[in-house]
Amino acid sequence: MKIDDILYFAPKVRFDDLDFVGHELPQQFAARINGYYLDAAEHCGHSGFAFAAGVLVLAAIDALARVQIGGAVGSRFKSFAAHELGSFSKAETAAKLYDDFRNGLIHEARIKQGAQFSLQSGQTIAEADGVVIVNPLLLSSEVRGALERYVRKLNREPKLLSDLRNRLMQDHADDV
Repeated sequence: MKIDDILYFAPKVRFDDLDFVGHELPQQFAARINGYYLDAAEHCGHSGFAFAAGVLVLAAIDALARVQIGGAVGSRFKSFAAHELGSFSKAETAAKLYDDFRNGLIHEARIKQGAQFSLQSGQTIAEADGVVIVNPLLLSSEVRGALERYVRKLNREPKLLSDLRNRLMQDHADDV
């Protein structure tokens, strides 16, 4: 995001200040995902905008799956959901999140198979009368937990941190 001729990697983190050689990068990456995606999603959700909240959370999942898993988008998204999001640990529910929600929204601006976002559901994913329902606020909470676990791993595992650095340098070569 650009503000007054300054390009930001995350809210309050300028691209010029990214720490590619030190140990701040995990927190800077978390600030990006939280600030641009999850905080905004939760703001939308608390304001009653379930659809917008859902789109932002799915984008956060895409971003996390890209840096953590890589590879083809479908397989990495489903793998991330199955391994990092407790409510989607079954391959079938991870596939529904990808096929019906993520792909429907990104490619067709709709959720497929009659599936829905709802802020009223008490579960992250539920089914009622054959309709899959996802609560984007609860999904955001699960994604936030996955991000926190990833940041802890980044702080403990130098190879993982190196992989993140390389991915970000590749993805943002024109920005730094």
